[in-house]
Amino acid sequence: MGTSSRPPDDEVTPVGEIAVLHDRGDLLIRKNPFDLDGRGLRFVPARTGFDVIPVTARAPGSLGDTVVSGRDEPALVELPFAFPFFGRSYRGVYVHADGLLTFEPAPASGADRSLPRLVSGPPAIAAFYTDLAPDRGGTVSVRSSAAEVVVTWTDLPGSTQVNKNTFQAALAADGSIEVAYTRIETREGVVGLTPGGGQGAAARDLSAGVVDAAGSVAEVFSESERLDLVSSVRRFYRAYGDVFDQLVVYTTRPMNPLGGSFAFELNIKNQTRGIGVEIVDSTAEWGSAGRLQSVVFMDSLEPYREVDGFEILGHEVSHRWLARLRFRDAAGTTSTKLLGGDLLHWSFFLDSDASLIGGNEIAEVTGGFETVDFARRYSALDQYAMGLRGPEEVPPFFVVEGADRFRPNRGYKSSSSPEAGVRFSGRRTTVTIGDVVAALGPRVAPTGEASRVLRQAYLLVGDDGTPPTEDRVAVVDRIRGHFVPFYSEATDGRGQVETRLP
Repeated sequence: MGTSSRPPDDEVTPVGEIAVLHDRGDLLIRKNPFDLDGRGLRFVPARTGFDVIPVTARAPGSLGDTVVSGRDEPALVELPFAFPFFGRSYRGVYVHADGLLTFEPAPASGADRSLPRLVSGPPAIAAFYTDLAPDRGGTVSVRSSAAEVVVTWTDLPGSTQVNKNTFQAALAADGSIEVAYTRIETREGVVGLTPGGGQGAAARDLSAGVVDAAGSVAEVFSESERLDLVSSVRRFYRAYGDVFDQLVVYTTRPMNPLGGSFAFELNIKNQTRGIGVEIVDSTAEWGSAGRLQSVVFMDSLEPYREVDGFEILGHEVSHRWLARLRFRDAAGTTSTKLLGGDLLHWSFFLDSDASLIGGNEIAEVTGGFETVDFARRYSALDQYAMGLRGPEEVPPFFVVEGADRFRPNRGYKSSSSPEAGVRFSGRRTTVTIGDVVAALGPRVAPTGEASRVLRQAYLLVGDDGTPPTEDRVAVVDRIRGHFVPFYSEATDGRGQVETRLP
């Protein structure tokens, strides 16, 4: 194996079985604090695009009628005039909860509200494109007149934050657009315009003004420096064919795009029913022609120089299918008691056979129960969700309800991290795979789903400060090589991982 301290300036450099990507100003989102507080921007049609003119934010005025109540339920608003936008004319606009206006239908954004996601979609105005939660407070409203249509997002909290965001976008009959910011507390988002269709956008300082910007014009605001995961994956796909089920991404230094997480998995495509996972297909936004199912982000490779970290990698890999299973309880209702508080991991009190996705191996002992092992394998229930076992191969299992009298006495919850040596009392509730099927329906996968062979590619992303040197590539390659037998053993030989680059 060999590589220079910096790969050549082509799209992707294969080093052994690792795809090496180097930031060229397009893969890292640089720190760029929001600077439009109490201000506004006017976008005015110009010869080839738009002029961007900084203005003083106008008073919000009357809010009009509330039009959006859910996160992924845009409202189509009729325009009282034909609105010109990038050479076309529109009589309606879709108002989205996440600070976006689109002139054609757009798929749900999922976890990604990035600049690449914006420009790859339909023609759009990003008033403040970020993850907002109208179901937890605030309103999205529209006021119309013969001269303009004004959309106001009022007091909307960030998706996982306790804050409020108020901003506005006004569409005038002459084709000009004005956005104004009254109160922005989320601080991370995208502002700008795009004709859509994948046309790229150069980074701009909109508050300084822009003259006749052709095509997409936008600014990304961020409180930290982080990887643009979508851009990284799209660059990978420009170099490789669409033959992978899952991409595993490591970086040469901390670049986590989701603050507060150590590593994470994103479902890009799921067409399998009966496992509690949302039916989704956002492959096009990620550069895949339809094969990609999942992206795993492992962040900096440095913690893995001495250890492989298979428990973490195996955990994130399995989020492609797990853990969202419910069951039909004795009362005939759909129960979430197999799951922890976030409904994405097994409950601490589930006898999960020491699953990599949570729960514990639980033994019945005098006076109650004791956890004896954790994070070792994929259980029979896991393998059912993964498509590696039929329902007839999943034996009954149990969850402990009303857990109490903990030793040690630490007040364990269903969302507590797995831990061996914990004793507690409670009521054993036996669950069968039939109870799961009764709640979710049978597991039905698309024809040709290659669930027994998981085709992975391993990516390493670096920059000038921490380039993907030979020793760094070797760390990722060691993990890749060792994960292949680990996955086979963890699935009782039923699953395989193929990690070779074409």
